[in-house]
Amino acid sequence: MARNESFLTWQRVPADHIRFKRLDEEISFLLGYAIMYVILGYGIGMMILYFPRPMMGATQFNQDAWYSILFKIFFLLTVPAFVYFGWWKYRLNDLLLGIRPNARAILATILMMAFGFFLNASHLSKISAHFHDHPDASLRVAVGVIMPLFTAGIPEEFFFRGYLQTRLEKKWNRLFAILLTSVLFTAWHLPSRYLLSQGVEGQAGHFDQVLLHTGLPVFVISLIFGFHWSRYRNIVLLVLTHWAVDILPSVSSYLKIPF
Repeated sequence: MARNESFLTWQRVPADHIRFKRLDEEISFLLGYAIMYVILGYGIGMMILYFPRPMMGATQFNQDAWYSILFKIFFLLTVPAFVYFGWWKYRLNDLLLGIRPNARAILATILMMAFGFFLNASHLSKISAHFHDHPDASLRVAVGVIMPLFTAGIPEEFFFRGYLQTRLEKKWNRLFAILLTSVLFTAWHLPSRYLLSQGVEGQAGHFDQVLLHTGLPVFVISLIFGFHWSRYRNIVLLVLTHWAVDILPSVSSYLKIPF
């Protein structure tokens, strides 16, 4: 750590040290796409509301094919990845930023994954109780475990932290980048919850409840993830932690357990 850096200001890879190909053009595209994605969230919510396609009869709307396949895997994972890796010609190493596996990093990742997983430990007893309700329960559990990696962990962390926040840091500063990214990250969650949420994420049709039960916690988590990315540039830890948080709710939904 440099002498003029405090615990809070130290960064493993400052944005000023990262090279971008066409910074202003990339920021314009990513900001525009993030705003479009918020609007798309409302459209996808309407599709689920009127033409639901629950995958394997899942109970939660975010396991609906419109949401998982179209909204997340196509529009948040595939399209931005095509632009980033195909059009702009970046490589995966441009997101890894020289991170190397070592004992400390591996231990931190395991601990963060365990913490994220057990945040939803209340699902475990219900999963155990309902597992034998389905002859294909093992398949449902496998799908429930795997899907959040491709619908949440990879696309959300790559796009909002790896692609967008890093460039905003380079253009402006860390604090502004983390705040703006968190606002945009929170915003796309809200339309679908306003239309469809029934339970812990708020009540459909009540924006104040959705803002309190979805918007506030998502914003706080995004701030934490954003600070971690700005400080450590460890996209692998963020992806795996994010994935771990979503595993148990996803498995519960595929097992048709209401919550």
